[in-house]
Amino acid sequence: MASNLFLKKIFFIYILTNFFIQVLSQHGTVGKPCEVSTDCGTGNYCAGNKRCACLSTYVEIDSYCWKKINPGNSGCSMNKQCEAVWPGAYCRSGECRCANNQPPFQTRDGKVCLNFGFCPLNGNNPKFRIENQVQQCYGGADATCEAIGALAYDCICDSEDCTVNNPISFCCPSRSFACLLPMNEGHSAPGSGGTTLNHWYHDPITGECRELKYQGYGGNANNFQTKDHCDSYCKQTCQRGLPLYKDRTTGVKQEPVYCQGNDGGCNNPNYACTTMGTLQQCCPTYLFICSRNGAIPTEVYNTAGGLPSEYFDVGIPDGSGNTYPRFYYDSREGRCIQFSYLGQGGNFNNFLSSDSCEKFCSRILCSAGEPLKDSSGERNMECSPTGSGANSCPSTHSCESTSGSSSFGGVCCPRPQFVCTLKKEQGSCGTYSNRWWFNAKTGNCEEFIYSGCQGNANNFETYKQCQDYCRDARSEPQCIQGSALTDSNGNFIICGGSSSATTTCPANTYCYYDGSTYGCCPTQAYICSLSAKPGSVCGPAITRWFYDSTTRTCQTYSFNGCDGNANNFATQQDCRDFCRVDSCPDGGDVWKEPNGVPRSCTTNRQCPNTHYCTPVTSWSGTMFQTKSLCCPTKNYICSKPKDIGVRCSSTKITRWYFNSDTKTCLPFEFNGCEGNRNNFASEKTCTNFCLSEACPSGTVVARESDGSRLVQCSNPGGSGRSTSGGCPENYNCYSSPLLDQNVCCGASVELQSLCPAYSTPYISALTLQPTQCTPNVDGNCPGNFFCWFSTTSSSVNAFYCCRSPESVDTGYCPPQLIPVPGDGGQQYKYCSPSAPIDDAIQGCGLNRHCQYSTNLERYICCGLESDVRLPNICPPQPANLVPVELAGNYRTCNPYAKSGSSQACPEASACLYTGNENGFICCRVQPNQGTRKLN
Repeated sequence: MASNLFLKKIFFIYILTNFFIQVLSQHGTVGKPCEVSTDCGTGNYCAGNKRCACLSTYVEIDSYCWKKINPGNSGCSMNKQCEAVWPGAYCRSGECRCANNQPPFQTRDGKVCLNFGFCPLNGNNPKFRIENQVQQCYGGADATCEAIGALAYDCICDSEDCTVNNPISFCCPSRSFACLLPMNEGHSAPGSGGTTLNHWYHDPITGECRELKYQGYGGNANNFQTKDHCDSYCKQTCQRGLPLYKDRTTGVKQEPVYCQGNDGGCNNPNYACTTMGTLQQCCPTYLFICSRNGAIPTEVYNTAGGLPSEYFDVGIPDGSGNTYPRFYYDSREGRCIQFSYLGQGGNFNNFLSSDSCEKFCSRILCSAGEPLKDSSGERNMECSPTGSGANSCPSTHSCESTSGSSSFGGVCCPRPQFVCTLKKEQGSCGTYSNRWWFNAKTGNCEEFIYSGCQGNANNFETYKQCQDYCRDARSEPQCIQGSALTDSNGNFIICGGSSSATTTCPANTYCYYDGSTYGCCPTQAYICSLSAKPGSVCGPAITRWFYDSTTRTCQTYSFNGCDGNANNFATQQDCRDFCRVDSCPDGGDVWKEPNGVPRSCTTNRQCPNTHYCTPVTSWSGTMFQTKSLCCPTKNYICSKPKDIGVRCSSTKITRWYFNSDTKTCLPFEFNGCEGNRNNFASEKTCTNFCLSEACPSGTVVARESDGSRLVQCSNPGGSGRSTSGGCPENYNCYSSPLLDQNVCCGASVELQSLCPAYSTPYISALTLQPTQCTPNVDGNCPGNFFCWFSTTSSSVNAFYCCRSPESVDTGYCPPQLIPVPGDGGQQYKYCSPSAPIDDAIQGCGLNRHCQYSTNLERYICCGLESDVRLPNICPPQPANLVPVELAGNYRTCNPYAKSGSSQACPEASACLYTGNENGFICCRVQPNQGTRKLN
């Protein structure tokens, strides 16, 4: 008696100790904020909402994650640990037991609870039948199911005595096969009134367990009473196909082959070591699944009469007389084709939709990602790895060889540079496993939790696969428009930073830093000079916009989906803003009178309070003209409500708008046309623009060194952060009504140095970058800005839009610039804005600018006085003489030359001796100093 009491105490202490050990091991409460899974602890992972959640092998109990325990196994402390695996199971003496007190039945894939005489799932309904007769198997031997065509079925006994002496056994779908069956609600009994039961099924496409309105009768094995049961049953098995089993032993159920690492322990080319939750098993390869075998070993097929005659398996009639549309992957044609399925049996090359078939089996064609489709969107784009078709793939893809007929030599697979620069995507399903993705910013492969479906191609099962595939990939510089320049191998050219591989960007590109990576990006002038290019076919064509430099308007064109060039915009507004088509400095349209004529102005008082007066350059049809017009303020633009616009294309576009209530940028689906200006291509451009809403045009807000917060100030109108709590050097304090705070506006010292000392660069509020330009092309810069060659920039052809602190229209040249004298003593040198810099007749030369004179109504050359005026080497007497220029140099002459000859001086000038190595030059009276004739 005493000994029994002692044993009971010992057992109680054991149970209590085990309970507390498990409680203490539950690190990380469900719902706790997290950034990465290691923040959550054992049994948890960091879900997409940045909250800790339980892995599929754990169950939540009172906000903690407890390990699920299978029937017949020990280690439980709570009933729910058992019930999550099998409905009604409970914990007794630290062991999970089945609800009916029957011992759990052993299958190849683990122990299950069942009522003897029925299948583990959905009772009698899933039993394998021929001509509506349940077929028997023998002694629990799964091979006896295979012999009658039930290739992926388990032999289930109707009693605990499962031996050859008990012939009453039947075939039920295996775990892998059951979880791939389509949703089937069954049917209701006559007169039942249509009552349904809340059951669950496993969606083989998403890998998620979903609710099933079961009608009470019929249906298939993909039918679970609880979501926990569905999750436990279907998320601890291979994604598709039976795992590799150990060799058969007579009278004993096979066991899965467990492995470690990449293929370690599988020793079979048709299987690969795969992680499923906390297990690693040998699962069929994609090639084996998408083959004629459909992941069924040939020796198994041989027991049922051999492989099917076609590349698909129609299965066995289910007795209903119906056939079901399914899809199989045909390795001969490299695509998925529909076939009629008879309802039972068959193999795993059997998909519910063409899309799920294509997504799954594309892995046997491409090392990562999916092959491109042709213009139909249905068939893979064909290419030839050698010969004339080798270049038929777009630049982001390469032609990869495929097995099959000679007419189908290859498909276009994404290059590593494309795949490895994709962002990490967890997906939205529930079959969680550890995967690896390549972080192009750090250059390393990093582990993450994958949900089991969706996501993207930057997703690898092992670190080695990831590192081998992405070792040469680099982070893609995010250009403002277009793509960064690559070398002949497709690698991005590095133009800045501390890298030893730094190079200089070639003409028509400039070195751009996107916050993490340097790259050579196309200039605005170059992009807007390009013709529309339809690009390479990689799916159905879509409508895009391009800037037509001949008509100076934005037009639509049909884009084939890949390549093309950077003159390619999602919306008309993007095109107009980027290429400055009659555009206000900050985008948007000028204020117009009721008759449609733009309102001219000279001060802000002449504009509505939502607009400001500023010079706007527009194309009149024959020339550029600059007038002062009313343009919308950034505050007005960012205060506009979301407007989805009107449909003008077959697809919607994801855009971003500033929400003035939350003071954040949010995404929305844009129909493609009209709408309003509170419409941005990315969250970054939206945020950049609207945070600078209080800043004068061409200036932006100052941020703290980490870039996450704005510099605040307390004296709007002032500067000098160190003395008055104001702003950094070159910034002024402004009040931002949209943000309800004071902000500092201006440009950094580094950016200020791009322009002459008296001037400031135009900083784009969208990109926070100085605006580049092409010299002698009017309209390249906002009004009162001129195109200036920067001697402090390291970029090739580094011309920037610069302005004077005081924007005053002189009628001739921009502030601080003077007219360049013309040849032959002319007061002005006339020019063409489209002429090359070095054009002797219509060009202006380096650091000189072709500007429109409102007084002369013609284009003239302008420049700094120090650059325009040659040193005056004319004789001091008579007074007020200045040299005559020719092509930017002194005009030399011969004092004895005949008037009108090339060696003679022009009218109103004389050939005089300089007294130095220049000899005789032509001199004239300085303009506005009289017209006295020189003799």
